[in-house]
Amino acid sequence: MHEIAGGSPDAEATGPLAGIRILDMTAVVLGPLATQILADFGAEVIKIESPEGDLIRSSGVSVHPGMSSIYLALNRNKRSLVVDLKTAEGREVLGRLIPTVDALVHNMRSAAMERLGFGYQAVAAINPRIVYCASPGFGQDGPDRDRPAFDDVIQAACGLAALVSIGRDAPTYAPTLIADKTTGMALANAVLAALLHR
Repeated sequence: MHEIAGGSPDAEATGPLAGIRILDMTAVVLGPLATQILADFGAEVIKIESPEGDLIRSSGVSVHPGMSSIYLALNRNKRSLVVDLKTAEGREVLGRLIPTVDALVHNMRSAAMERLGFGYQAVAAINPRIVYCASPGFGQDGPDRDRPAFDDVIQAACGLAALVSIGRDAPTYAPTLIADKTTGMALANAVLAALLHR
């Protein structure tokens, strides 16, 4: 913990985001893709994972358990830290990290972040200059705000699965994680715009 919070990067950061520090509380594809783009641009990205790890660790091709190819691709150029936010100690660790970062990015449901004590108001009280970017899937205010959102759920909900299956007997998903990838790029752009505005 001390090395991440107070230490220097292993190598001199380069790129347009050198010197920017991102707290990555995302999982699966959407959020990790966004923060991977920011890391590729030179930001220091600290990925926070629960003790169980990101769900995508065990998805797809894997030479080593818990290190699937998609997990590795989406989390390159990042630091990694296991923090159990269900414990007071874990929440205290996160509270110590927040003042040291420029942005916090998460794709949890808003109610879950509020329950943990890390909704926008609480985080901004600790770090008023922080860029707080949430991507909870169905938004923060609508009637579906508490529903989980994975790529296939979004493809079905927005009608894309039906559109792709015109002329077929049943809906068919686009054979790529199109909702996650498109939203991930939009999320990266939102963080960039907010950092520039700040």
